[in-house]
Amino acid sequence: MKSFCFTIDDNIRFFKEITEQNLKSIFDHPYLAMLARLHNKFGVKIQLNLFFKTDGFDLSQMSERYADEWLAAADWLKLSFHSEFENRNPYEHSGYDEVFGHCHAVQKQILRFASPESLASTTTVHYCRTTDEGVAALADNGVRGLLGLFGTDESPRTSYGIDEPTAARLRGGETVCADGMAFASIDMIINAVKKEKLLPNLEKLMTRKSIRVMIHEQYFYADYHAYQPDFEEKLEIVLSALVDEEYQSVFFEELL
Repeated sequence: MKSFCFTIDDNIRFFKEITEQNLKSIFDHPYLAMLARLHNKFGVKIQLNLFFKTDGFDLSQMSERYADEWLAAADWLKLSFHSEFENRNPYEHSGYDEVFGHCHAVQKQILRFASPESLASTTTVHYCRTTDEGVAALADNGVRGLLGLFGTDESPRTSYGIDEPTAARLRGGETVCADGMAFASIDMIINAVKKEKLLPNLEKLMTRKSIRVMIHEQYFYADYHAYQPDFEEKLEIVLSALVDEEYQSVFFEELL
């Protein structure tokens, strides 16, 4: 089976707006309404990686009254830890306790306002850099897989302390397991690619059995400095192409 995973990083704003606007349904928010449209059209499964807090809001303020909706959508919409808040390379030098505590704090709130079924067992850490102790802390919170950035052969990059020979395997499409944790590469950051380049870039990946694509929440909003008004259109281009080539949408954890 050919498969693809779709994740979205840096999620927090829509939680704040649902809370501030006291919406009747989480899907009354335009961001989640868009994700529901994409799911209904393409059958896509979507994982949202969450910050714990942003200016004037944190996940402990999110109401529990939407729990039934989160549970009903858990077969296609999952939530996971990303970072405490928006900051560069937050865990590059962090020890066990900091990473464990921040991950636990996010997971605790997901279990409170959503459901156990909504909690993903994989994630992408913000900026994808941790110490070995940080990876162990994630594992002790039940995280079984990490998606990361490993660059290209011309411009290699590492994530989660992975050595370069292993990183080369990951950027080539392999999933590698080490010390009980599965690692795989994010193949495309959709907001970093111009619309007209999406299909050519995607076609280069279609020799692979599994493809991982992602985007960031903030590019959805018109008042964001790097707003992409074609946010939904770009997702439709990518998802349509994958589905047309008979790639099946899965959560990363389903491949482990």
